[in-house]
Amino acid sequence: MGMPEQKYPRDKHATISVIAHKKSEFANIDEYLSDCEQRYKVEYIRRMSTTEQAWNEVMKSTNATFNNRGKNIVLECLQFGGNREFWSGFASEQDIRAYFAVCYLYAIDKIGFLHTHENIICAVIVTEPNRRNLFVYYLPVTEVWQEKIMSNDKSEAGNRLQMRDEYDMPMYRHREEIDEPLLSHSEFWKVRGGLVSYSALQEEFFKEVSEKYGAKRGESFSLIKNTVESQRKRYHRTDGDLYDELYYDGL
Repeated sequence: MGMPEQKYPRDKHATISVIAHKKSEFANIDEYLSDCEQRYKVEYIRRMSTTEQAWNEVMKSTNATFNNRGKNIVLECLQFGGNREFWSGFASEQDIRAYFAVCYLYAIDKIGFLHTHENIICAVIVTEPNRRNLFVYYLPVTEVWQEKIMSNDKSEAGNRLQMRDEYDMPMYRHREEIDEPLLSHSEFWKVRGGLVSYSALQEEFFKEVSEKYGAKRGESFSLIKNTVESQRKRYHRTDGDLYDELYYDGL
């Protein structure tokens, strides 16, 4: 008989990701959390009544405004997780709970309005048989954004057109309103790095949190324009490499 195939242990990986939600999806969030409460172990760090009610309360407390187009991203969720090897490195459930508490403080610093939990409506730890996650639901409210400068010219449909400079580039003005911030998914992430914002978030989380718990950083296959410089150097990424072009199968 031959020798059984050697199975090498996998690296420990801790994850952080951003999930975007429209207002029409609020009921789905309520149903998901309700289902988790019935089936799994659920522990709230910050609890809400219903998603819609909590969302309205934050909009009122922050005095936030937003351009309602019906399909806006008006709520986001930071999801913290990890693979089985990562969780097996903790001595107890209490240690895992302490880790998620650190993740929550990290979330407040990175996505919290003015680095507070004022825009966070819910933070919940869900422990399933084969996985566990911390979900932090928040409104992407920003006190700083770029506002379009509108001209008096109008389109054929009668809408005012954005003013352009001498090089025909669209013009913007800087806005900073702590007492009347803006709810905007796009402007929220522009402040945090624009195209590389998600990549920067993952890199910062690794350096500031998960690396200290023995996690390894998985290789990034994002387009170069979406990758921060530290990742490019670490993985020897270059413009035009194997992962720097979108793949189309012609279908």
